[in-house]
Amino acid sequence: MTKQLQLSASAYLEMACQKLPVVKNILNTFGHMPLGVYTERFNTPPCPSVQSRDDIRQAVFNQIYPVLGENIATRTANDLMAAGTVMTTTHLGIDYFANSVQGNLIYGAGTLTGRCKGTTIPIFCFGNVPLNSSTFARGLLVYGTGSGVRKELPLRLPVFPDNQKRTMAGLAKPFTKAMQQRAIQKTMAWKKENLISKITAETILSIIEHEYAANCVLNQNSYSAQAMIINRMLGKRMLKTNKYSPDILYLEIEKITAFLLGKDLNHENSLAYRIFFNTTLREAIIQHLDGCPGCWYTDKLHARETSYGKPVGTATGTTFFWGIDDYGRRVPLLLKAVKGDLYLSGRDDQGDSFIMNFTQDELMQALEKQKLLPSLFTCFLLICFARGVSCVGGVFQGAYLSWMKTGIADCLEAQSDTATAEIIREITTDLYQDGMLAFMSPGQGNELLPAGPIEIIQAGGVNRKDLIKAFSLTVTQAHMAGLFGALKDAGAPITRQPDWQGMVARACSRELSGKIPLCNPC
Repeated sequence: MTKQLQLSASAYLEMACQKLPVVKNILNTFGHMPLGVYTERFNTPPCPSVQSRDDIRQAVFNQIYPVLGENIATRTANDLMAAGTVMTTTHLGIDYFANSVQGNLIYGAGTLTGRCKGTTIPIFCFGNVPLNSSTFARGLLVYGTGSGVRKELPLRLPVFPDNQKRTMAGLAKPFTKAMQQRAIQKTMAWKKENLISKITAETILSIIEHEYAANCVLNQNSYSAQAMIINRMLGKRMLKTNKYSPDILYLEIEKITAFLLGKDLNHENSLAYRIFFNTTLREAIIQHLDGCPGCWYTDKLHARETSYGKPVGTATGTTFFWGIDDYGRRVPLLLKAVKGDLYLSGRDDQGDSFIMNFTQDELMQALEKQKLLPSLFTCFLLICFARGVSCVGGVFQGAYLSWMKTGIADCLEAQSDTATAEIIREITTDLYQDGMLAFMSPGQGNELLPAGPIEIIQAGGVNRKDLIKAFSLTVTQAHMAGLFGALKDAGAPITRQPDWQGMVARACSRELSGKIPLCNPC
């Protein structure tokens, strides 16, 4: 056995911290703290805001009501209005990604343990990611292994076909029975190859044959609606805390933002209207946030828009909105003036031009017709900065959200709007909940692996006793459990070595066995 195989979980965590300073700062400040105590930071009342947040209630209700009915829609809207924070690290889709699924449970610790009032855990998720992203909205993620040859975990079990992998999750059409059948066939093939165990195969088949095949799911007209229903169902299967476990609701943040824009673009005093249409303020904002992750890179956008042929795949960001092409894929856009008029202009991945007038009416029509999608900046502008909802994010959000806050406040102050600037400066933008797991599953030999919904469900779910044990972990221990994701986020060299996951899984076993709740198959 080589020396590298004996590295401790602490050593691997230090590798991640070298590339992720946010994680290092969190561990230095809160690493000793029990997870349940740390999550109390998220249970804060609403702070003062530039605009009333009452219309967020309507936006949330409107998104849930057609899918799950009035009762759940009302409860979720009320819970969100009473809260000062919302989780914003999750991608849209039926969620099997261990980090986001468990991250949402950790975020909802107060509700799960009864410390906080409320019967729902609302989660704002981004739909502007392709189905084939790392969270794999295209299908199911499986962390449990069989006795066959180990492959890179998690295994990816597709539901949507390959030709839809680049479609944005928020624009994907609903999956069909035929897609389900292909997933069932793939599951049976994996079982035959011993890539997954018998009980894992049975759990997957049970989910597909019950949750995915339910009439209320198949009758939806979008994948987004299907995902809302199934994520709630999976949450009920995972949580065995009491007869009435909380409802976990995944809400598409771009749809909420589009609803709010419908209000704000009709009011010249709203923050969004001023930033979009006050020339001096808009140009100052674009300049201040040029290069900010989650915003735009003006030079790269200009180069993409003016070059010939298919654009080179470099990260450009987008100015205020993404364009949407005929295949449901996003188009980066540059805001430019032509003969005194403003246009959003760009080129799609095929090199075809995309151009649209930047006016109030054109924006609203394009949002309704799904030709535009609010950017990450615009989502945070309307929800966080205009309405004062503190957003709980991951390893990168704290940095770019704070950059946005400073940029917006500085530009407003330069226009002598000190009152609005001061309110925005008081908004908390560095709330962090990411890279932590509170449950793991046994792997081959002395290994501990991440536990996603499949692993939690096949273990019979988690009860109140499990939650108490989980929330007794320290923040450092929870980060050790989350090393699979953290090391990838950090781009650590170890992730380029064969069997790096096995080495980390064994290190987690040495450090966390007996301390972290295990999802042992029933």
